[in-house]
Parts: sequence; structure tokens; C-alpha cells
Amino acid sequence: MLTLALDVDGVILDPDRGGEGHWTNALEGRFDISRPQLRAEFFTQDWDDVINGRLMIEVAMGDALARIGSDAGVEEVLECWFESDFVVRPTAIDLAKRVTRQGGRVVLATNQEHRRAAFLGDRLGAMFPIDDVIYSAELGHQKHEPEFFRLATRRLDSDPGDILFVDDVLHNVEQAAGAGWRAVHAPPGVAWEPVVADRLGLE
Repeated sequence: MLTLALDVDGVILDPDRGGEGHWTNALEGRFDISRPQLRAEFFTQDWDDVINGRLMIEVAMGDALARIGSDAGVEEVLECWFESDFVVRPTAIDLAKRVTRQGGRVVLATNQEHRRAAFLGDRLGAMFPIDDVIYSAELGHQKHEPEFFRLATRRLDSDPGDILFVDDVLHNVEQAAGAGWRAVHAPPGVAWEPVVADRLGLE
């Protein structure tokens, strides 16, 4: 069975949020937490452990907020992040629907921690059928590592040549290709959907 494996951030979701800019703009507007602060105290400090499933995001965010000196609640910050960042590319949703209508399956292949992976699976799953959510915190490896694709191939129980992967990070695309997957690079600002539709022979 043909499988379309889609990255989420930068592929299905629009990082510019329809002209509103990065999701941290919403965080700063609501809680006065700047992007540099969050990068220094959260992403630089603990993100590697979070994204690889070694540390829960609630713990890491709580520690980061304490270092920043913010009285914002962890749940409020996570809700603001997940909700404000969820701006889909309608053309990506339409393509995923076309694949499933024509007998293929669609999976998410993404670097995520457990909580956001579940959020994205639920939200996107309400828009088009998702066969599986394959993500770094569950596998213990990120997409820049060959092990991610080896484990994902086993989980999909598919011939690697029957999987077409789309990602906005070229190195991830190269890793997928090295695992035998068909792969399409989707750089920012480029419409990748027609390329994928052509590769898949969609009607």
C-alpha cells in the first residue's frame, strides 16, 4: 500500500500563520514572554530531552517559566502554543484527502513530544484520515537520525519504496532517502503539493 508520510511543522502547518508570524508572537502578546527568553530557558535547556521522550514537557516548561520569572501557568502557556501554532495549509489538507480517497494511507512523521503529538493527531485527524502518528518522543530518535526511519519503516510494515515522505528540512529528506523512502523537500514558500501529487500519480 502506498503511504504518504508528512512532516507537520512547515509542511501541514503554516509557520507564518497566514501572515501573523511565529507562534511566539501570540505568547509574547498574552504573557510577555519573548521568543529569545523561551529559546534560552526552554528550547536550549531541555528541548532535546523533551523531544526525545526523556523529559515531560510540563516539567521542562515549568522549570523554564520559573527561570524566566513568569507567573504564567504551564497549562496556559502550552494551550497558547498549541492553539496559536495550529494554522493549516488548506492545500496540504486537500492533498491528504485525495491520497486517502484513492486508496493510500497518510501518516504523520514528525519531531514531537508526547502531548503535542496527541494534540496534532486529534486535530488533524478530524480533517483527514490519519493511519498513524510516528514521532520522535515515542521512537527515542529524531528525523535527522537514520534510526528514526529504520524504526518507522518497521512500524509501517511497508516496503520503503512505497513510502513517500515530505519534509521542509533537507537533511531529514536525505535521511529518509537513505532509508529507501521516496522523499520530497518542501522548502519554505514553495508549493510542494503539486510535486507530490505528480509523484503519486493522483487523479
